[in-house]
Amino acid sequence: MQITVTDKAVERLLGSGLNQDNFLRLGIQPGGCAGMSYAAYVDDGLTSADEVVFEQGELRIVAEAQFVPWLDGLTIDFSDDLIQPGFILKNPNAEQSCGCGSSFTTKPMDDCSTCGGCS
Repeated sequence: MQITVTDKAVERLLGSGLNQDNFLRLGIQPGGCAGMSYAAYVDDGLTSADEVVFEQGELRIVAEAQFVPWLDGLTIDFSDDLIQPGFILKNPNAEQSCGCGSSFTTKPMDDCSTCGGCS
């Protein structure tokens, strides 16, 4: 499992209140015009279903094990562009994404046993 977070994104995430007492929880949920969208929020409670998918200094990113196959290879960057500022998620598993970039579809995984299969 490999997630890359650029220096600019690390700086921005730590500046938003993430520290050694909490972490960024990253997940995937149904929704958006392409079928799947990312969910991200600050959390402080690990569960037995969680995996730490990125750790650097005080920054930790955690995901439930069921989402790990879709997040493998993800790059998180930050743009301070005037037109579209914000975090940019580049996912090599995304086969298609919507025009605004907030939702995506993936090709079917070989083993969908972790999430119960695709609909």
